Amino acid sequence: MLHVQNRELVVPGQLLAEGGYVIRQGAFREGSRIYSSVVGLADLHGQEIRVIPLQGRYIPKRGDVVIGVVIDTHYSGWILDLNSPYVGNLFVSDLLRRKVDLMREDISKYLDVGDVLVAQVKDVDELMRVQLEAGEPGLGRVEGGKLVEISPAKIPRVIGRKGSMLNTLQSVSGCRLKVGQNGRVMIWGDDQRMVNAVVEALLMIEREAHTSGLTDRVRAMLEKLKSEGGE
Repeated sequence: MLHVQNRELVVPGQLLAEGGYVIRQGAFREGSRIYSSVVGLADLHGQEIRVIPLQGRYIPKRGDVVIGVVIDTHYSGWILDLNSPYVGNLFVSDLLRRKVDLMREDISKYLDVGDVLVAQVKDVDELMRVQLEAGEPGLGRVEGGKLVEISPAKIPRVIGRKGSMLNTLQSVSGCRLKVGQNGRVMIWGDDQRMVNAVVEALLMIEREAHTSGLTDRVRAMLEKLKSEGGE
């Protein structure tokens, strides 16, 4: 039994499948259960499972909105994977926007390893140490939804001119999207079928970003899938 979908972003310790699947990379078995050992993309082919580790492709810059995955904690905050050669550092004060007594408060109640977070790049120094902030509206820990990843270079095409592609994705599907400059997109929707349709649309955009008329083709695909569901 599979517990994830192909191309789904997974984190260390996440249950991928149960049963006699063959592990190729990036996962481990405990009894009949298979778990991810890295932050990466689930790659499912027949009875074979692997997790492709995320490669460093995104270079953070100040002001970028990113979607990160918490991979470690420290005394006063968290370390986040940003789909980049460089990790992000988030101090608890930049999440809560207040002073915190670290001797008395357990910061794991705010964020823990494996949590997904929408953040903004606050600063990047000359050594490429990335400082994040997440205390403003629209930022912070993600609740529910589906996280997918495409090439960061294709993110401008996902947004489109004056937001045209993003508006199409949301209005036709009825889903809500949050797009990170680091190539990660969160999708929320009540209809899981349409959430999956948006995933397919994002992969289509990634493949065909160089072509013209893409927005119209994406709209047609989503409308077709929506009508097939009887809506």
